[in-house]
Amino acid sequence: MFEDLNETFASEVKSAGQNSGIKTGSSFKKSRKARKKNRLKRALEKSRILKNSILKNSPQERLSVGPTKETIAKLKQDPLVRFRKSNILNDEQIWAFQRIRRAVQIITAGTQVRTSRFNDVVVQSSRHDCQPETEFEISLKDHYSDWIDRMTAAKRQAGPVLDIIIDEMSLSAVDRKWGKRKGWAKDHLQASLDLFRIFSPSPNRGK
Repeated sequence: MFEDLNETFASEVKSAGQNSGIKTGSSFKKSRKARKKNRLKRALEKSRILKNSILKNSPQERLSVGPTKETIAKLKQDPLVRFRKSNILNDEQIWAFQRIRRAVQIITAGTQVRTSRFNDVVVQSSRHDCQPETEFEISLKDHYSDWIDRMTAAKRQAGPVLDIIIDEMSLSAVDRKWGKRKGWAKDHLQASLDLFRIFSPSPNRGK
């Protein structure tokens, strides 16, 4: 009988140990899985914070939506448009303005152009692309060179005129640059264009 009791007790202890082992192993796996999940969660959180910090401190790319109102206001308008609206130049003076501008463009066209200057004014060039000049281009350059000579003879400076025509400086800016009274650039431009027009072909015979 005593032996039967011992066997029963041993059997209960063994059974309890087995059940305890199963429960302990299961809890350990759950705990390890929970710790792994928490580590992953913390790593993702740190990654998100770091990403937000980088985006906040780095310059953001902006989509191009065209110039702002301020930029548009600063854009230069063709001086011919301004002079026409303000009635500063008449039709014949505007025609002379266009001819002078076109002549300078022809003379200075290309990156390997050879030029000679007189009083800082381009007066002649040679074409670098070996293409023959048209009759119009030759005639326009000749008229421009003659105009430079007449300006010199009349003791008029061509530089202020080219500041307006080529560099598109305002009349007031030219007054300041050349140290003249207010309104001098306007009078000088008008007289210089008249001098070009007088010794040029009629405006009605081609542009």
